[in-house]
Amino acid sequence: MDELIEGRNAVLEALRAGLPIHRIVLAEGLHSSDALAEIQRLADDGRIALSVESRRVLDEMSARGAHQGVIAALAAFDYTSLADVVERNRDEAWSLIVALDHVTDPQNLGAIARSAEVAGAHALVIPERRSAAVGAAAFKTSAGALAHLEVVRTVNLVRALGELKDAGYWVAGASEHAEQTVWEAPIEGRTVLVLGGEGTGLSRLAEESCDYLVRLPVRGRTGSLNVANAATALMFEWVRRLESSE
Repeated sequence: MDELIEGRNAVLEALRAGLPIHRIVLAEGLHSSDALAEIQRLADDGRIALSVESRRVLDEMSARGAHQGVIAALAAFDYTSLADVVERNRDEAWSLIVALDHVTDPQNLGAIARSAEVAGAHALVIPERRSAAVGAAAFKTSAGALAHLEVVRTVNLVRALGELKDAGYWVAGASEHAEQTVWEAPIEGRTVLVLGGEGTGLSRLAEESCDYLVRLPVRGRTGSLNVANAATALMFEWVRRLESSE
């Protein structure tokens, strides 16, 4: 089922952000406005299908009843398979993959995806259950990065980590209880960086699947960073070492 975005301002923001919209529906008899004119222009520029229907049709589509005569439908995100990621990066001496263990906030997912794409990660791996999926909120927060980053959605994250180990990756789990800091850990070469969910951290099975655990040094009174900020800091230590190796 398509994910729907309702309301003039929400649809306009989604178009400006480059979200993968494939259809826009307008209600009959809408009064012209600057927002509506820009929606129509951006839809035309992006070759997005635009149709005019009765307000009853939009009422039936709407989940909230606040569509203001404008509804956009997002195209389903094109997930990739883990096997394809492994095959494409089989010969890479340096390859970063980020795996998320039940990160449920789509904005955190989007922020991590943005950092991963900027850091040159080859893929993001997320579970199918109890995890945020790629939708409007994640795509918007990623600032379009999700259009350029391969995302694997797996039934079993632990099994996926095992497959990546078999492909020559070392699996590093982020934990505030780790003995070694990121500066001391071998976070380089072919690395999978695993981060746990908001407030819960790594699950027991995911932690047991890691080759080693790593933490960020903390000097302040707050014990840890938000998962998206922590992911960024850890990823860019990998980038730093890659830059030093070249």
